[in-house]
Amino acid sequence: MACLLVGVVISGCNGVDFRTNIGPYAKSRIASAGVEEYSPVEIARYDAVSLGLVEASSCQERIDEPAPERSGVVRAMKQRVHKLGGNGVVVESCARVAQGTCRVYLECRGTAYSVPQRQSRP
Repeated sequence: MACLLVGVVISGCNGVDFRTNIGPYAKSRIASAGVEEYSPVEIARYDAVSLGLVEASSCQERIDEPAPERSGVVRAMKQRVHKLGGNGVVVESCARVAQGTCRVYLECRGTAYSVPQRQSRP
């Protein structure tokens, strides 16, 4: 009897598709977690390969929205580094700049790297 009940439950759920918004959120968090932020001095200790420039920005359009934070903008940069196949980023600048439609506009720029596991220089 128990086997029959288990079989009915399993076959009844066959083809059921659960859709949530957790997928894109989790993927972006995992991607950014796999990318380490380095200083220019730290990255020089590795035989890292530059993958190019990356940038990200955030805009606060209305007063009731949260102001952009460096951590969120750097997380977006890390996601871009991950998409390039990198695992390291050097954030070279983050600044609030004037932007017509934004109350506060924060923009960060840096360089994406593929960093080996071990340091090559002390």
